[in-house]
Amino acid sequence: MRHTLRISILIISLSLLIVPQTKAKNSFEQYLPLIQKPIELPAVEFRGIWVNRFDWTTPDGPPTPERIDEIVANIAYAGFNVIFFQVRGEADAYYDSSIEPWAKRMTGTLGRQPAPYWDPLAHMIEKAHEEGIQVHAYINTYPVASCNDIPAKTVQPTPLYHLLNQEHGLQNEQPTSLQWGPNDEVACQTYYRATPASAYFNEHIISVGQDLVTRYELDGLHLDHIRYGSEGASCDPVSEAAFGADCFSSLGYGDWQREQINQLVRRFYNEVVPLNEGIWLSAAVWPIHELNPDWGWPGFPEQGNTIYFQDSKAWIRDGYIHSISPMIYPGGEYQCPDNSYLGFERWETLVRDFQAGANGRFIIPGIGTNYCTFAEIEDRIWLAREIGTGGHALFAYFGLEDNDYFDDLAEGPYEKTAVVPPIPHQP
Repeated sequence: MRHTLRISILIISLSLLIVPQTKAKNSFEQYLPLIQKPIELPAVEFRGIWVNRFDWTTPDGPPTPERIDEIVANIAYAGFNVIFFQVRGEADAYYDSSIEPWAKRMTGTLGRQPAPYWDPLAHMIEKAHEEGIQVHAYINTYPVASCNDIPAKTVQPTPLYHLLNQEHGLQNEQPTSLQWGPNDEVACQTYYRATPASAYFNEHIISVGQDLVTRYELDGLHLDHIRYGSEGASCDPVSEAAFGADCFSSLGYGDWQREQINQLVRRFYNEVVPLNEGIWLSAAVWPIHELNPDWGWPGFPEQGNTIYFQDSKAWIRDGYIHSISPMIYPGGEYQCPDNSYLGFERWETLVRDFQAGANGRFIIPGIGTNYCTFAEIEDRIWLAREIGTGGHALFAYFGLEDNDYFDDLAEGPYEKTAVVPPIPHQP
């Protein structure tokens, strides 16, 4: 095994003063930094994997329970202990909900019940728990519809897009309850997003969370897209009325926006988590909270706290979330070796930055899976261990499957079984 090999190499190195060689899977590994791996693998470690809705559904046909079985079997074999399983994409449901309609990717038609009936979330929980793997229901928070696919009013239950219009009305034929840009028009980048200033939306999404944790034997609730769409797509009539002044030209509006997001996270922690004893509350967050000038990084990358008004460090600092997972991986096509803006050295800088403010909570850094060499993944796993995070999470299942990395995990960094850490500081 790898660790036996390293011990042997170390002995030879001391006696013959030779340099130990790393296991090479292909020529790209020569570019990767050498992470000195400890001999003992951790026995307590959060090993998460995101399974998003695109991993197990297709636009052309209904998904099957057998696909869930296959995914769970591969995840268990690889050595993971937590699955972030997506159950909400665009205010729709990949589970049996009386609040939001069945997802279009489930049946081909939004709102149509699967025939023959089956509940993907219930099936995932059953199969994962049989393998000793936790299931955390993963929801997209603010998206309410795709830019090119507004749901019909006749769908049942009534789509949130239309419920928000009924509650807040239109202005110049545009929904006032969605996030607007500076030109007084609804903004849409992939998704139409609800305004965080809508009390109606907040009640709705909290009810979704409460429904999930009380009806299913979940181990966690995982929040994604819990942020504004962008700095320039964050003002709308509902926000302007609640703020009491012009959005973009008023001092203090940015802080007010951050507090809208913070309040919703607090509500999940105080009103949803207590309904299911022992449940995790976590979130996927922007990889750069705020750029530190001392890092000397070129360009002006998007930053969670200043561009998306997502102050994820406040959630950890003030103790109203159990863990956050900074999404520190390329957003587009992967390179070999990885020379993206979020390459290995910057990955380390960002993880250390988040970990420095952990405050007794867990930083579970995200690691991409679509690298064309497994060493990119493995070195990040070992570095997370060196830094002292509570674990790590891989995004997403499709990359492991496409690259056939399950063996590499099982025979390498996940060779020894690990249990999930205890949840820090219950509310």
